[in-house]
Amino acid sequence: MKTKPFINLGKGLLILVISTIFFSSCKKITDGTGSGGGTKSDADYLKNLLAYKSSAHQIYLGYLVADGNDPAAATSMLNVPDSVDIVIAFAGWDKDASHWKTLQAKGTKILTCTFPGNDAFYDGSAKDTTTTQKTSLSSASTYDHWAKAMYDKFITGMGWDGIDVDIETGTFGGDAPASNAKAVLQSVAKYFGPNALTGNLTKAGQKPIFIYDTDVDVAGGSLGYNTIYTPFKSNYTYVNFQSYVGGSRRWGGSTTADLTPLLNMFDKTKLIVLTNGDEFKYPNGSEDTPGGDAKATKWLWNIAGWAKTNKTGGVGAYRMSRDYNHTPVFNSSRQAIQIMNPHL
Repeated sequence: MKTKPFINLGKGLLILVISTIFFSSCKKITDGTGSGGGTKSDADYLKNLLAYKSSAHQIYLGYLVADGNDPAAATSMLNVPDSVDIVIAFAGWDKDASHWKTLQAKGTKILTCTFPGNDAFYDGSAKDTTTTQKTSLSSASTYDHWAKAMYDKFITGMGWDGIDVDIETGTFGGDAPASNAKAVLQSVAKYFGPNALTGNLTKAGQKPIFIYDTDVDVAGGSLGYNTIYTPFKSNYTYVNFQSYVGGSRRWGGSTTADLTPLLNMFDKTKLIVLTNGDEFKYPNGSEDTPGGDAKATKWLWNIAGWAKTNKTGGVGAYRMSRDYNHTPVFNSSRQAIQIMNPHL
């Protein structure tokens, strides 16, 4: 596939930019290497980039996994391609707040990922420092205090843009058993998502993003889509579906035809289908699974084409940060963005 460079910030990196993108103002972002006559210092560069981010388009999101298994540069928020719409911090994050602000200034949203079984506490739990009225866990437990604590920390305190709640077998437990998943998600929706209560806004004055992140494509049970998604679908900004075809996975599909049922399970305009970036190669070229890098990249490009055809919300990659090891950096992600938005 012929490659087209995208914008990227970062010390020591090749500066790649969006080429030939037209907006309603008839402005365009040109190739910062000079072939299109424009550079990142052009007065209209940021204006046009922000216009693209706010326009109707299929989005790209990626997880920056800060677990120490990739170079620090891979999880630096300075190095995320400008054309990425959302980054989700997983297992830690780039601690330099100036990097967050630089990324957000390009219109990219920053979210935190939470496993309720690790993080959530019910109102009145021993972990709940907001009240002295301690209670026992029950089916009637609510989680408003935890949801507010997450809002206060990440939205008010850190100035980020939303939350991704991981909804899988094994990600609930402790103070937040799977049987209480509905209550957990309803509390989160008071502070995050389209139905957040009045006044619960980001520093940019927007309702914080709420992502329903899952690999569950079955009905019934505590985590079934008809139990905790369908009745409350207006609460969620996007649905991330873990359609992994390599590495650890639950989903049983292997072709884009196997994604078709998802169009009916979830609101397709909110549906973001993910590849498994665990399979991308390491800096030394090694792989967790022989051939995994090519498989994960091909799948990402396939689902990008599927998303475009079916007019879904977009695509993304778990551990997008490992895509940094490609040449040029983040090449798999850049190409997926172009497949969905060929005018770039």
